[in-house]
Amino acid sequence: MNSTIEKLYTELRITQIELATTLRVKRDSKINKYIEEELKDVEETMQKLENGNFGMCEMSGELLPVDLLEMIPTIRTKEDINSIQSYYRKSIH
Repeated sequence: MNSTIEKLYTELRITQIELATTLRVKRDSKINKYIEEELKDVEETMQKLENGNFGMCEMSGELLPVDLLEMIPTIRTKEDINSIQSYYRKSIH
């Protein structure tokens, strides 16, 4: 792994530990479903890094934009990107 990938993997590993810890502490929380989904996304992203598939759309196989992957490494498809972009605010100037 190169240093950028190692850094990302380390950050994901820390996030994985934090999410798993939160699930253990907040056993009856209403947000556990969302935490579990995020944990699954993090673990799948870590697997992609290990397998060399990181950064490819799961549906088309195309490369995803690096700038978005740096911000949200758990992006899986181009559809995810389109969904995220719908939340961007455009300047009124």
